[in-house]
Amino acid sequence: MGKQHGSLEVGETHHEARRVAHGVALRPRRLDWSEAQRFGVEVENASHHHLAVAQMQAQRATRLHGGGHFIARHWEVIRRSLARTTGLFLVCFVPWAAAAGGIDVPPEGSCAPRPIQWGKEGSPPPSDVVPGAFHPGERLEIKNIPRLQGWLPDEVWQRREQFFFEGMELEIGPCYRRYPAPAYFSDATAAGAGKAGLDGSGNLTGYSGSGLPFGLESLDVSAPDFAQRVAWDYRYRYQAAGYRGPFRVTQITKNGHDLEQYTGRFFFLPLQGVPGIDAGDRKERFAAGGTFESPETARGLAWRQFQPTAVEADWKTSDEVFVYLPDERKVRRAPPQNAEGVYVPSFTRARSVGNIGMSMPDGQTADVGNPAIAATEPLRKGFVGLVIRPNAYEWSFGGLRDVLAPANVRAAGYPPDPSRNFGPSGLSLASDRWDLRRALVLEGKRKAPDGVVAGISLWVDALTLQPLYWVSRRSNTAVYEVGIFASRFSADDRKAAQWQGNGTDGSSSYGTMVPVAQSFTVAGEGGGWRRESYLLASEPPAGEETQDFLSVQGLQRKGH
Repeated sequence: MGKQHGSLEVGETHHEARRVAHGVALRPRRLDWSEAQRFGVEVENASHHHLAVAQMQAQRATRLHGGGHFIARHWEVIRRSLARTTGLFLVCFVPWAAAAGGIDVPPEGSCAPRPIQWGKEGSPPPSDVVPGAFHPGERLEIKNIPRLQGWLPDEVWQRREQFFFEGMELEIGPCYRRYPAPAYFSDATAAGAGKAGLDGSGNLTGYSGSGLPFGLESLDVSAPDFAQRVAWDYRYRYQAAGYRGPFRVTQITKNGHDLEQYTGRFFFLPLQGVPGIDAGDRKERFAAGGTFESPETARGLAWRQFQPTAVEADWKTSDEVFVYLPDERKVRRAPPQNAEGVYVPSFTRARSVGNIGMSMPDGQTADVGNPAIAATEPLRKGFVGLVIRPNAYEWSFGGLRDVLAPANVRAAGYPPDPSRNFGPSGLSLASDRWDLRRALVLEGKRKAPDGVVAGISLWVDALTLQPLYWVSRRSNTAVYEVGIFASRFSADDRKAAQWQGNGTDGSSSYGTMVPVAQSFTVAGEGGGWRRESYLLASEPPAGEETQDFLSVQGLQRKGH
């Protein structure tokens, strides 16, 4: 006998809803799967609302051949079945364009009974097996790891011995929680609607630098440039006033037996579209930089990076990068940089092997040492994937996936908890809260390789556009990197500064997803690397600090 709700036996209703719903959407041997695979059915836990609610979600319903007839026919099957059982109409039909324009995301709190794995054609693989739903607050130990299969990227699952470990305690977080951006960012996106565009090479045109280039509600998932537009939205997702604070990067080799750690401070500062940041008439989209504090081989090495807006029209445009070399007490302009993302110099101070002239931004020339090139070569560790050059890729849409990910973590690491256990591999972020999220999978093929990387799979949160997972491949398609991103919603941090970009509005909160950690396996290294930055600030820096971030000469004046 099910739980009573008025005169309804909800347990029996729930069972009947599941039976009928699965019969419609999950029986490839009894229906034409070319039609049936386009639909997923979610049945919410009756104990949550004391009602059994079956949700049929149709991908691109208005665009499917014969889709309207198919929806109507099977919709009526479910409706009649539930009506017979309860005498009430309890089924909620949610079209593809329900929650986020052309991107469907289930309602907050509706934990899916099976992972949605729609490919680029909107096709989940045939399966008669429906994994049990996860419940917020549930804790998983290593013995429960088989339940995660299907809820992680395949490449992460294949490396589960590195990313999960005996003694971990993974907490299931909320399902499809909304993490709103502030009104000023949403308003900027709306104000710019229809102004940004793409040229034939995937370059961005007409973008003001404020809000998203393309509002999510305007995106057409069936359009050939859908993935390219999402990639640009990812690049300019809401990141508040950037982030700044201490970091620790741990290089891990020999399967976790050899560790080398580097600490310092870094910043990433968007220069346009953020209240409280006055960058004058500069023509750059962001400034970034930092300094190493340890170990001795890296101490004092400092840098600044400026990315010009011209990158949006030509991905080969070089960033301006300057590196302070403490052994020389000089600032050196790095070679042209069009490598991916946020620049980090190699972990070495190097020494002079000769003298060259270097042009400074104000036209002055400094006679500086010509250090070993390694000192100014970019290092592919620490901040990979946080910033990309979308026009350096040819993009395709890899489909929608329901995944568990550390999207809004609760635990800490360096610096508040420098001794946190990351498992024997040193790469596990498992002992934390992992949310159920819906991800957009973007497949990017590099127009020219970035080192050994010829392509990536970028798993982006369908609501916040924050990175969840990263998989890079060599030109022979062999996997090179597999990465997991951990973030924290700034509005959940009671110590975070309240400002126009972070706070509360009545009963709701708004903020940014702060990138507090990353963990990457790297092929051929016997391990990989981990970054921890659990004390990052995301409010605008004070005026003096902003000017310091924007000053190249300051690197040398301060003698980092």
